[in-house]
Amino acid sequence: MRDIAYRIVQISDTHISKYGQYEEGRFNEAVRIINRLEPKPDIVVHTGDLTDNGVLADYELAVEKLKIINAKTITAVGNHDERNFGQSLFRELVSPLEYEVDEGQFNFFIMNSPEPDRDEGRLGRRRQTYLEERLKALPKHTVKIIAFHHHLVPVPHSGREMNVLEDAGDILDLVLKHKVNLVLMGHRHVRRVLKIDSTVLVNAGTTSSMRTRGRFGHSFNIIDIGQDGQINVTEHRLSETE
Repeated sequence: MRDIAYRIVQISDTHISKYGQYEEGRFNEAVRIINRLEPKPDIVVHTGDLTDNGVLADYELAVEKLKIINAKTITAVGNHDERNFGQSLFRELVSPLEYEVDEGQFNFFIMNSPEPDRDEGRLGRRRQTYLEERLKALPKHTVKIIAFHHHLVPVPHSGREMNVLEDAGDILDLVLKHKVNLVLMGHRHVRRVLKIDSTVLVNAGTTSSMRTRGRFGHSFNIIDIGQDGQINVTEHRLSETE
């Protein structure tokens, strides 16, 4: 795409752990590639399951691994991150569970979709109301981006659809009603891009978990937003590099 206005790198489901099914070599490879990208990413968005077990040792290692990314990085919390009262460690060591990031023309809403010690997700009425009010208040030409862990629509090749957001219908209606430009998600370890009306929905594959699907392998997404507002999503498959 010519005339890139803003570049996002999306990583997800890294499942960083000293004890779990984490492939550190894949994570390191992804970071090496991200750090060499031209043009450089304006921001790296991690869409959840930063850790595998949500325990202190996982978080301490994850914080050190995030430091080697040479770009501003923001992280949504995943269901694995909230295991074992992990949400308290996420707030302490990573970031709030939900927050906004104002990047000028580009406005991010990082939302907390997991519920502690459950695989299922939901945003709930309070977050819906908050999003409704904030989206209506944004200037007309703002590029609106929402990131959360659980998938909003079913993802092919990812098994039974038991963990889609419980209130997915209401959230999808809100997203389309307010013409959200981009929704970033993870959770199912399968990459998928879908456009509904003017909204681009992007699920990321896993960047460094052993729990891959079929032969999809490991990957991350490069999302370029053009000066004209056009969104282009490219998958970078780690299994095909170096």
